[in-house]
Amino acid sequence: MIIYLLRHGESESNSNSIFAAKKVDLPLTQLGIQQAVLQARRLKNAGFVEIFSSPLLRARHTAEIVGRSCGISSVIADELSEVDVGLLDGKNMEDPHNWGIWEKVLGKWENGESDVGFPEGETLDDVKFRVTSFIERLQETSKPILIVSHCAYFMAFIWLFCLNHGLRIEDGHMGRGCYSVVKRKDGCFELDKFNIAPKIIN
Repeated sequence: MIIYLLRHGESESNSNSIFAAKKVDLPLTQLGIQQAVLQARRLKNAGFVEIFSSPLLRARHTAEIVGRSCGISSVIADELSEVDVGLLDGKNMEDPHNWGIWEKVLGKWENGESDVGFPEGETLDDVKFRVTSFIERLQETSKPILIVSHCAYFMAFIWLFCLNHGLRIEDGHMGRGCYSVVKRKDGCFELDKFNIAPKIIN
């Protein structure tokens, strides 16, 4: 199984440095739309059999742009929503207090404390359950599948399921509009490509 992980293009929450999970669902910026268009051109001939998207607006719009290019309608999957950061949702990422909460939770996850969550948000165990539920309902195929989701979700996905993940969860951080490719063999995933940026191609 080959799965492309595409992070949505830049959103208004990204450009304003706002934590955005469930409560905050702002649209793509013009740059974000351009990033999606560029990746759509690159991925047009990837041969996707299915495209799945988070239900959040920024991911849906990105998936629609790529889907039009590939001639495939995207399917909404609730399991692909961004990690619920609870009380951080809508808060300024540049505030040292807010960023400290973010780093503290990720640090505990890296130390194996997967039952720790964001205040009034998700634990790593919660996210693992969602990812596992989604993967289990995918039809086994040798042709590629595209997933359009979010930064923290993909960081967790890579940390939890890819044998060759980095030393820290944030090593799996993908840029806005970037994609990675994971391959599954014998029940295990490995990163094949990572953080491919949108760019103009001839």
